[in-house]
Amino acid sequence: MHDSPQITPRIMVTTDFSIESERAFYHALAFAVRHQARLTLLHTGSESRDAVPWELFPGVRDTLARWGLLEADAPRSAVAEQLRLGVAKMAMRDDDPRQGITDYLRKHPTDLLVMATEGRTGLARLFNSSVADTVSYTTKSHTLMLPKHAPGFIDPKTGRSSLQRVLCALDAETDPRPALSYLGEWLDILSGDNTVEVLVLHTGEPDRGPELLLPQHPNQVWREETAAGEPLAAICAAARALNAGLVAVSARSPLRLIARMRGSLSDKIMRELGLPLLSIPPF
Repeated sequence: MHDSPQITPRIMVTTDFSIESERAFYHALAFAVRHQARLTLLHTGSESRDAVPWELFPGVRDTLARWGLLEADAPRSAVAEQLRLGVAKMAMRDDDPRQGITDYLRKHPTDLLVMATEGRTGLARLFNSSVADTVSYTTKSHTLMLPKHAPGFIDPKTGRSSLQRVLCALDAETDPRPALSYLGEWLDILSGDNTVEVLVLHTGEPDRGPELLLPQHPNQVWREETAAGEPLAAICAAARALNAGLVAVSARSPLRLIARMRGSLSDKIMRELGLPLLSIPPF
């Protein structure tokens, strides 16, 4: 994907100008820089375009200068000319951020969506489901979700990744090959010189058929395990034992509305572990 000059990866991060969405911005920018991608910052709100506080959008050039990637007084053109990074800041008027973000993604699909999420519980979850989880499910987008109190794995001061261990959870009903390929490619650039350990955890029926051909990338060490029993408990136990910094999940989400309101597997994992989660839609 990143080796072809004909294909520019597209990354989108949503912002409501909060501290949590700023943290999501750092992750999206770090991915975009490493992938020489097209980065879109999207704000959805009830205000008109003229009333959007554009000055509150995260500063791309200021951040890149702090990371040592641009000179402090670099012109706007340097972002594209020196780093081959495209940046767009967009605003959509919609009282419901779920609908606004979904409408935008239907017209402008992305290779990676990055969103902060509150991880609501109880009645708050039942009557006002997670924006990130809902958008990811509705648009079938590869989505990096950052729980409200999770520090993440990108250092805001340097842009460097501290990610060392990843749990990739697969269920028995999903073809695992697209998820493994996607995760391997994106970790290949994100990890840099760091060695990343990836544990592929199969949940559901223990008999999963022929052995998988795991991705082969420099600075990545892959292995497999199988866990019987209830998937949520198995995934959380494995993530804690691994001391994972990221959980990647490729699993079918519930179709019935009441089940969606109670939370998908991804949403439950984030509430239980408080870790960043990469949702990879089943092929």
